[in-house]
Amino acid sequence: MTRRDQLDELTDRWRARHEARRPAPDARPPASTEREAAAAAAFPFRSVAPASYVDAHGADMRGFTFDDERYADPELDAWLLEAGRLLRERR
Repeated sequence: MTRRDQLDELTDRWRARHEARRPAPDARPPASTEREAAAAAAFPFRSVAPASYVDAHGADMRGFTFDDERYADPELDAWLLEAGRLLRERR
């Protein structure tokens, strides 16, 4: 088994544990101000649809956790929830 295979296996195990304890969308804790600023800066939620972004970058988003929290900006929150849903659907 290569180191890449080992990393993929560990990532898959982490993701399964993470998903098992992920709160329902309406039970997510609020994001910190810093986390909200980071999400707003990292994702083009005002100009690119989640599906288009995931199509282009989904393979590089194996540890996506931005949808674990609730964001004050409803547009950002909805975008991140949809991106997370699409990423989980593709796995």
